[in-house]
Amino acid sequence: MNKNFKDNFFYFWNKIENNENFAFSRYADGEVLLMKGSSVGYNTQAFGTDKWYSLDGLTKAGEELFQTLNHNEDNYYYAISSKSDNIDDYNYLINNVKQDISKITFVNLWINSNYHLMLDKFDNLKRDVILICNKNAKKENFPFNVIDITEFPDDCINFWESDNDNFINYLSEKYSSLNNQLFFISCGPISEIIIDRLYNNNPNNTYVDVGSSIDEFVHGYKTRPYMNASSGYSKDISFF
Repeated sequence: MNKNFKDNFFYFWNKIENNENFAFSRYADGEVLLMKGSSVGYNTQAFGTDKWYSLDGLTKAGEELFQTLNHNEDNYYYAISSKSDNIDDYNYLINNVKQDISKITFVNLWINSNYHLMLDKFDNLKRDVILICNKNAKKENFPFNVIDITEFPDDCINFWESDNDNFINYLSEKYSSLNNQLFFISCGPISEIIIDRLYNNNPNNTYVDVGSSIDEFVHGYKTRPYMNASSGYSKDISFF
């Protein structure tokens, strides 16, 4: 797999369309801050838009996120901040992810200049989808066929402090019998923990952190600048 932003998009989306089973987990600034035990404050996009925050100190989410960096299976992929996004985050992640470099791609793969491609792929997706995402989601608002939704709260970090085991057990029991199923996960930084746990329980499905790329369908409005064609972010291309 080369490290071209658009080529990587089609590489992974072809896997989805070809019913290949794999995990796609994403790590950017929020995940790095949590793993370092640094605060994510009230003046951030995390709080202002996504309604979560984290105080100084290592949370359960931060601790468990770090544990998810240990996969080296052939079908487990890490999407991380590139040098063009944040050189410090890139260095932290590239030094801690245990996977081979060939299994590492761009954290922004579904957004920025690739977002219009993502919307087109959503419109033409033939596979059924199980969503694990924000509680505002409704099946009928998505352009693809959603067969089930597991709701997730806004305040994900505080929720995880007390309900992490209960939620994972619930997911495991609910989905343990499924195979060759496509999951789209959008639960902020907790997405990576969910993917790790579901994959460990059953690697015979496709688990994709789609992040904010589904926000327009979940919330009914544009939550990020890249969603507006006039924004500079809508033309942004990442590179390693």
